[in-house]
Amino acid sequence: MQNTTLPTREKNNPQVRIGILISATGIGVFLASLDGTIINISLKTMKDSLGVTQSSIQWVIICYLLTLIAFTTIAGDLGDRISNKIIFQIGMFIFSIASLLCFFANSLTVLIVFRVLQGIGATGLVANGIAIITRFTTEENRGMAIGLNSLIVAIAITLGPILGGVITEYLGWPYIFLVNVPVGLVGLIWVQFAIPETKPIQEERRKADTLGSLLLASFLTLIVFGLSIFESDVIINANRWAGISLGSSIIFLVMFIFWERRTKAPIVDISMLRNKRFTIGIFTAIFAYMGLCVIIYQLPFFLQDILELSQIQTGLIILGTPVAMALSAVVAGSLSDRIDAKYIATIGVACMMIALIIGAVFVTFTVPIWLLVGIALIIGFSLGAFIAPNNNSVMSAAPKDKLGVANGMLSLSTNFGFSLGTALATSVFVINQNYFQRINGGDLGDPNNYIPAMRVLFGVFAFILLLTTILSYFRGSEDRNNMS
Repeated sequence: MQNTTLPTREKNNPQVRIGILISATGIGVFLASLDGTIINISLKTMKDSLGVTQSSIQWVIICYLLTLIAFTTIAGDLGDRISNKIIFQIGMFIFSIASLLCFFANSLTVLIVFRVLQGIGATGLVANGIAIITRFTTEENRGMAIGLNSLIVAIAITLGPILGGVITEYLGWPYIFLVNVPVGLVGLIWVQFAIPETKPIQEERRKADTLGSLLLASFLTLIVFGLSIFESDVIINANRWAGISLGSSIIFLVMFIFWERRTKAPIVDISMLRNKRFTIGIFTAIFAYMGLCVIIYQLPFFLQDILELSQIQTGLIILGTPVAMALSAVVAGSLSDRIDAKYIATIGVACMMIALIIGAVFVTFTVPIWLLVGIALIIGFSLGAFIAPNNNSVMSAAPKDKLGVANGMLSLSTNFGFSLGTALATSVFVINQNYFQRINGGDLGDPNNYIPAMRVLFGVFAFILLLTTILSYFRGSEDRNNMS
């Protein structure tokens, strides 16, 4: 989650040209964002190469997201205390070295360790990129600078699937990580020359909630781990350990809530959850991003395992989701200034539900590619239509003196939704795949077992989004007169 208390440009801070400023910070932001989507297309190849199960390979994604949740606020606080520029550069260096180590990883365990290290580096980039932009811009040009930064994030997320497909197909999955190294080192050097030194912030600012971050990460790790091993054929007494893990996650959740209610600088301000519109906006965001995981995480396995599509073909199909999301978010963001989010956001998640229902009904061994492209596009357009109005609703419902905290909670809901959605998608799929194998016989990869499990997965997440649609509608209407 991003450090949300950002300094205004001090009088003694030199002005930096927007192009130079964005090019310097943008390299780090681009790499950190790219790594969130470039790997998904290659997971099937990684799984086969490392000789592991789908339940295990998901941790290549999840460990990165959990690291962002646990350490981003800490990295932001270190930037405020020491130097935003120095922590940004340290993050870039760690990210680049970790990427090189990922390239040489020869086992899943080693790869996960280096992915965690990569995530730690990414927190330095994510937490301090906007802070550097804010320091060296004015009220007149800051909006443009932040907008360009957001554009870089969108480009990175969009390029991820197709770039990952091309690199994996022609070079191999390790090269996905190697490409970060020269780009990261160039970015590290460019920041040194392009960005002036940043002194520690002297004025009052929000400190990192270190214990809260670690308690939250522990809760998430245990709940995801419990879901992941529920049907494991590698761990002895997997169901028992899954139950222990899920039970322990509840204990950490209680500890987290207890701590957040008492600390002066919580990562999640529990008191803000008393506002129905704010709370519903946060929870619907979590569930909506969970629904996205069916397309971004699970569908590539189906396209390559069952339909036997290439990495590039898979990337082109998945590419429709982020592209459609970016296009619809712009339109929905404009509409949200005039139309209540109760309607726009609700229609968005309802359309996601419809797309998943289509998948549950029509996904077969002979499913036409155009139908899968259509589902990916509908999911993208629908989620984009949901995000901007929902974010607008959440921020307008938040207290004016806690907008930074509210923004941080929105960022947290994104990573939470992705982490939980990936784990749940894997768990639901594997449980049903094993169930159909017991009925039909054959291998787990047999279409007679794989396709029914895939259809059940679509149906389960469609039901989750049905509940999300109902929840979103009952968020309450906005007071348009009091929105700034």
